[in-house]
Amino acid sequence: MNALAQLMTWKTAVAKIPYGGAKGGIGCDTSKLSVTELERLTRVFTHKIHDLIGIHTDVPAPDMGTGPQTMAWILDEYSKFHGYSPAVVTGKPIQDLGGSLGRDAVTGRGVMFGTEALLNEHGKSISGQRFVIQGFGNVGSWAAKLISEQGGKIVAVSDITGAIKNKDGIDIESVLNYTKEHRGVKGFHGAHPVDANSILVEDCDTLIPAR
Repeated sequence: MNALAQLMTWKTAVAKIPYGGAKGGIGCDTSKLSVTELERLTRVFTHKIHDLIGIHTDVPAPDMGTGPQTMAWILDEYSKFHGYSPAVVTGKPIQDLGGSLGRDAVTGRGVMFGTEALLNEHGKSISGQRFVIQGFGNVGSWAAKLISEQGGKIVAVSDITGAIKNKDGIDIESVLNYTKEHRGVKGFHGAHPVDANSILVEDCDTLIPAR
């Protein structure tokens, strides 16, 4: 957490974006909690930190295990103490609460642009390259989707449930639909399972660590 907070401090300072530099979270398995439990947990957490965050102090953003609904709960709870303050969090629902279009894809799109720039420096392009992506959460899944749309071949991906590989290329749209239903890549039939610990050494042209 300390390391992540330092990185966030430097990133926002270099970009001159007043989002502060904190990191925080709750140690829990969100997949084992009901929506009601998640809401109560989020609101209690916000109640305890509302004096530490603010539109000119620190602006929380969604990360692992969170999303637009989580940010909406934080905004609502924070507003009980400080008045309606939609700028206190990013990643809000687009409708009604003023979330930004493209926010869900922005980090993965950044990975795609960075990868494209790096390949261009070496006289290559995304099209035709073979990619391995470690991590298939918000960042990794969007990166995989956008890279495949640019003609890149995703040959292996992994997440917290396991890892899968197909040397001929994985159908990313199918994996995305599968993970929505099964909450992970494990068991996907369009590729064969591999040891998640070997994902970093799978044969590819470009490795993207996106955990």
